[in-house]
Amino acid sequence: MTETVAGKAVGLKDNLFKLRTLLGFAIAGLVILLFLRNFNFKEALHNMATANILLLILATVVFYSSLPLRGFRWGSLLKPSGVRMSSLTLSHYYFLSWFANAILPARIGDIYRAYLLKKNKSVSISLSLGVIFSERVLDLAVTAVLLVLSGSYFWAILKDVNEGRYLLWGLMAIVGLVAVFIAAIFFLPTISKKIPERWRGKVEQFSTGIFKWPALLPKITCLTALIWLSEALRLYLVFLAFGVKSGFLMALFISQASLILMSIPLSPAGLGLVELLMLKLLSATNMSTGLAAAITMTDRLISYWSLVALGGIVYLLSPRVR
Repeated sequence: MTETVAGKAVGLKDNLFKLRTLLGFAIAGLVILLFLRNFNFKEALHNMATANILLLILATVVFYSSLPLRGFRWGSLLKPSGVRMSSLTLSHYYFLSWFANAILPARIGDIYRAYLLKKNKSVSISLSLGVIFSERVLDLAVTAVLLVLSGSYFWAILKDVNEGRYLLWGLMAIVGLVAVFIAAIFFLPTISKKIPERWRGKVEQFSTGIFKWPALLPKITCLTALIWLSEALRLYLVFLAFGVKSGFLMALFISQASLILMSIPLSPAGLGLVELLMLKLLSATNMSTGLAAAITMTDRLISYWSLVALGGIVYLLSPRVR
């Protein structure tokens, strides 16, 4: 992987027209067609036209306000490994990787961050991948906890639909990933001494990047929780914009369930799957399908399509190596 990243194999232009990317969008397209067949499109558009625009603007601000938090957290994870960078620069790189995840499948944007640090700041790719691996494990662990805490009622709705099975697979994968992460903390230093010498340095740097500083855990956990709670707050503000008072708990559950689906590498940023999950969950709460679809499409306009548009502009204008 480090050799792949060191070359330009993770550059966005190199990956955009690859077969796996096209297949990802094909899967998303098929699921979106299924999504569109589940409600009256004209009714959904009518509901969208009546939404409170000020609350939707506030929801958009909340969504993008998590970006500096992500940059600051990334910097905090890099610092113990001897890499010190400004939160502004790291937020810029994070935004570019966010954009990459929105247009490419398999979470390539996470690897793209390691590529950006290597090309612009000469940070070891193996070390970066260790830090990013740690960050993703913490993200998914906090997401899973928030999902379980908020989902005692909603699991009953999900148990008989395919999206519920995907969610359970995602939760099981998270448990497995956390186990691998803990094993890596304890056993990688020993393993690195027994592997071929040409790989030893890379494995040791990867091990250096893995999070293993208990004193930092409260700070990183709080930052991670704030980031994912901001996702729930964004959706809650969208609810309010449509006059829906379903409660923050419901917004928390749906937002965290969507994040887990986004981690399944079937389509870019869960495109199609997230929309279908949101529609089914919202429709199951005695909400009309037209209103549920309007909320779903509006939220995805903020959290996905605005990111594609703004991310594309930032990518084209960015002065840094991309």
